[in-house]
Amino acid sequence: MIIASETIKGQRITLQKAVKSFEMAKAHIQEVKKSLPELSPWLGWATEDYKIEDSYEYLQGCVQEWEKGNEFNYMILDENKNFMGMISALNVKEKDRNLEIGYWISTTHAGNGYMQEAVKLLEKEFFGLGINRIVIHTDVLNKKSANVPQKLGYVLEGIQRQSLWNKKEQRFRDINTFSKLSNEYEQNL
Repeated sequence: MIIASETIKGQRITLQKAVKSFEMAKAHIQEVKKSLPELSPWLGWATEDYKIEDSYEYLQGCVQEWEKGNEFNYMILDENKNFMGMISALNVKEKDRNLEIGYWISTTHAGNGYMQEAVKLLEKEFFGLGINRIVIHTDVLNKKSANVPQKLGYVLEGIQRQSLWNKKEQRFRDINTFSKLSNEYEQNL
């Protein structure tokens, strides 16, 4: 089983293992609510109906999945330990040595390179733990999210046509599949 660091420090941010607490659920929901116009087109759970109970339940699931070694969900914190968003190593397949990275950041902090820094921190952590392939999926229409893997040298493997149902729009959406291999990561060190 992969054992990931609970805290990963960067230059401007810290990735901290998600914790199940009322305080963190409150910070989580506050940033989600402030960012609904930017998050809701891409994240089905980001709606006006999303409540603190939903946030707490999500954080509880994060803790459980970490313990199983299936997912490693991190809170993105600024220098003052303020919550900025989430980044996760998802669908960890130790046997196949691959995983997917998923992320979101609050509107307040978007556009400042924080997510690129967070992805770089996860790359260093998980390639260092023997992962061979990291995948990032983005909605084809979500240009800001797709900029992250593009700027970090991920390869666009293709587009999964009508791969995701968008409940709000009542239609299927196309999804980009970006990847980076451990040898590609090592070449850029």
